[in-house]
Amino acid sequence: MTQLIHHNILNFAVRFIQIIIVFPMAVLLSFYLPPYNSMNYEWHFLLCLLLAAAVSVLVTKYSRKLIVLMFIGILGMMAFNSTFKNQTFDGIYDDYNAMLVNVTSNPHKVSYFKPVRGTYFQNQRVKSAMQATHPKVRAFAVENSTRYFHDEYYRKFGKLTRYFSLFKHIRLNWKYVNDPLGMDYYSPPIESMQLLAGDCDDYAILMASSVMAIGGEARVVISPTHMYTEVKIGHVDDLDKISYAVRTLFPDEVAGDKIHFHETGDDLWINFDYTAPHPGGPFLEPELYSVISFEK
Repeated sequence: MTQLIHHNILNFAVRFIQIIIVFPMAVLLSFYLPPYNSMNYEWHFLLCLLLAAAVSVLVTKYSRKLIVLMFIGILGMMAFNSTFKNQTFDGIYDDYNAMLVNVTSNPHKVSYFKPVRGTYFQNQRVKSAMQATHPKVRAFAVENSTRYFHDEYYRKFGKLTRYFSLFKHIRLNWKYVNDPLGMDYYSPPIESMQLLAGDCDDYAILMASSVMAIGGEARVVISPTHMYTEVKIGHVDDLDKISYAVRTLFPDEVAGDKIHFHETGDDLWINFDYTAPHPGGPFLEPELYSVISFEK
């Protein structure tokens, strides 16, 4: 009787591991196996999920001990990614929830003051496209962060002057160009900075990469039909000072307009979108779907 109970518990444990190992294995496969050709990320992840399920079944059939070892190995890889590649355990859990939202085509619409992570696929694509540490992006950002506003303004407003100079240069020279027909193309910053053309996601990725390349904190915001960059420019208590800086450096663009911003905790983030005539300009779409943040 005792042996039978022990056998049943062992069977249950193996089956449980066989099931729960599938999703984290699929996530890891999606990290290390790039999408084939122009395959979109939804199909790519679905194939990784099917591949992970097949591997789990075959390995369990071949050896129960091996599936347990694989489970331990995947936990080790997650720990490695969490330590060295900024893919935390919380991130895996959030990706899982976001994947379910994406598959059911029912994205959570959240209030503007409660940003959440982007969907799994948007998150991965945007983060993969970012090039904040690329030498050419760094050179582009340094050159254009000093293009406008003389040193007196830098002494007065500090690093805000650099971010605003970048905003002014990219926005003034940006030309809107649609993606290829039937494809959602994310242009890498080293391409966008030469062309200074593309759609909203290309602009957002270039702007966020450029701000981060000179030490700023940026995030990419997903709204119902749009994508744009927000930049952290201080704390909520600094709003009057920041508003004064914007009105001083963009007097004609601001005119009598108010400064638009989002709060996350005590941090103040303002709009750096090309649809706004100045930093902190009106939001094209006030409602947010998600916010993609980057590690410092």
